[in-house]
Amino acid sequence: MNFTKFLMLAFMSTFFFTACSNDDDFVAETPDSETPGTENPDPEEPRGDYDNGILVLNEGGTGSVTYISEDLASVDQEIFQTVNSGDDLGAYVQSIFSDEEKAYIISNGSNLITVVNRYTFELLGKVDAGLSVPRYGVAMNGKLYVTNQADFATTADDYVAVINQETLLVENSVIIGDAVEFIEEENGKLYIQNATYGAGNKISVFNPTNSIVEATFTTNDALNSIEIENGSLFALSGNKLQKFNLTTQALESEIDLNYTQDGSFISAGNLEIEDENIYFTASNKVYTMALNATTAPVNALITYQTSSEYGVMYGFEVDDDRIFIGDGGDFASNSFVEIYDLNGTLLKNVEVGLAPNGFYFND
Repeated sequence: MNFTKFLMLAFMSTFFFTACSNDDDFVAETPDSETPGTENPDPEEPRGDYDNGILVLNEGGTGSVTYISEDLASVDQEIFQTVNSGDDLGAYVQSIFSDEEKAYIISNGSNLITVVNRYTFELLGKVDAGLSVPRYGVAMNGKLYVTNQADFATTADDYVAVINQETLLVENSVIIGDAVEFIEEENGKLYIQNATYGAGNKISVFNPTNSIVEATFTTNDALNSIEIENGSLFALSGNKLQKFNLTTQALESEIDLNYTQDGSFISAGNLEIEDENIYFTASNKVYTMALNATTAPVNALITYQTSSEYGVMYGFEVDDDRIFIGDGGDFASNSFVEIYDLNGTLLKNVEVGLAPNGFYFND
């Protein structure tokens, strides 16, 4: 989240507040056939210094990326600046998405997308025109689709930028007609969350072949995160988890979430689904339940220690049998991430950069 915008919204009610995290997974799959010039004849040979590890996105101020090795034994800070002679990623780094060997790093404070080789972090190019508060993106069929929030005073101008993957030029800007935030691809369609900062209750189904919103899901108010799994769309709001049929948009089931802290309601957020289990957070706690559960869990799996006023669970992810938590700290100095196993046992506490808001995996 752009921290300036974050402060503007800090006084919203607890019901509507959810921590800002990057729920758009970094799809770090090895392509079936290597792109010419990137062949890896020995599958055990690392493809770069930052292969086989965890990338922690630090929002900034001026953003940075921390690399943690897969075995959690080594940590490298500011890897983009290190590799690229002090060049920086711009202000308020929001998210990363990938396509084969390339990673696209979105900086919403600078209206910038920085393109790097995701294994070496060498600079490949930049998208520095046609963006206005870019948030999240996906790559699909030679195009990049990036949500842009534009003017904070209205959602009427929110749009998806369609970017040529080779030229890195914006070819089209499609007004969605509602707020835009997370974007996910499934079976050739793009699913766009029309809810931001604790307000909104829609998800648009966008057809990239004709740039038309062809259907809409209506969710509970204060939608904050979405996941697609096994032909269903899961939508999490502050007090409810809903499951929709992906094809018909019909509501199939819902679970009430009523968590409190010191007698006050606290919102659920940060939905993740991994290996047939659902994970989400409420304040400084992590909850989990089976994908087919019909009632909410009562007891937290993890309760982590934090003194952050506005950055509790600022980043959250579940991947490869581990749970990753990023703490926003005071938004003025370096903070930390914590890594747990699926039983809730702390494996590692790592100092990272300013305001860690997301985790991405170079598997």
